[in-house]
Amino acid sequence: MYNSIIQAQCVSMEKLEHLFIDLEYTKSTNKSTTLYRSRSFNQKNKKYLQFDEVKEALREVNKNDLKYIYFVGKDPLSHTDFNQILRLCLNYAPVTIYTDGNCINDKKARFLKRVEDEGTNEIIFKIYINHFDEKTNDERTSRGSFRKAMHAISSLNKYGFNPILAILKRESDENPIQGFKELGAKFGFETEDINFCIIPESITEEGSECIPAGNSGTESLNLDCKCSRMLTKNGVYNCPLLANDYRGRCGGSLKDFSNRAYLETPYCAKCVENGHNIYVNQWE
Repeated sequence: MYNSIIQAQCVSMEKLEHLFIDLEYTKSTNKSTTLYRSRSFNQKNKKYLQFDEVKEALREVNKNDLKYIYFVGKDPLSHTDFNQILRLCLNYAPVTIYTDGNCINDKKARFLKRVEDEGTNEIIFKIYINHFDEKTNDERTSRGSFRKAMHAISSLNKYGFNPILAILKRESDENPIQGFKELGAKFGFETEDINFCIIPESITEEGSECIPAGNSGTESLNLDCKCSRMLTKNGVYNCPLLANDYRGRCGGSLKDFSNRAYLETPYCAKCVENGHNIYVNQWE
C-alpha cells in the first residue's frame, strides 16, 4: 500500500552546549515583538519554573560540555527568583539574558556587575530592539519601548557591560547595523559587529512547508537544534521558537530528552532557509 505520509528530516545533537531556560510560561502570539508574553510573577503563580526546579534540572547537565546558558522571556529579570537562578547558573557557564530592558536601570546594572564579579563566568545581555528610529521601533512594538531599551543599554554600558542588540530585521530594512552604529555613537556606546544579533523577522513567522526526509543540505548548516535545548515548565524543547509547541517537545526533563530533532514545522523550514544559528551565541 502506498504510504503518502512524508516524514520530516531528522538532525542530531552531539552534545548539549547551549541551554535555554524559559523563565516565563506562555508562548507569545505576537512574535514580532519578543519570544514570549509577559506573565504576573508572584508566590501563588506556579506556572513558571521555580528555583528548585532549575537547580534539579542542572544536575542532569554535563557541565564540561555546556558553553552558555540563556534566560529568555519578555523580561526574565522580573522573575521572583531571578537573582538566585542567575547565581546558580553562573556556577555552570556564562549566562546570556534576552530582555526588552524594561527592568534595567543604573541600580540594577550596578548590582548585576557585582554578581558577575563574584565568580569567573560573565553575564551577557541581548536587548530586544526593532529599529534605530524611535518612531518606527515603537510602531512595531509598543510606545516607549525604544527609550526603555536605550536606557537599559546606557546603564549596562556605564557599569562595564557590553550589551548586544537583538534586532528583529524586516526584509524592507536596509542596513540596520549602520543605523544602530550611528545611534550608538550619539549615546557614547561604541559598537562593533559583535554588538549586533540579527533575527530575520521571517524566522518568527510560520511558513507552509516542512523539510522532507532525505532532503540534503542540512548537514553543514549550523542550526540551533544541533547544539541546544530549551528547558520549560512543560518539559524540554528543541529550540526557543518551538517552546511549549508539541511539535518541538523532545522530553519531559533534561534527564530523558531526545538528541534528535525532526524538522517538521514551518519554523524549521524558515530556519534551514536562513542557514545559520539564530539565538545561540555565534562569535566562537
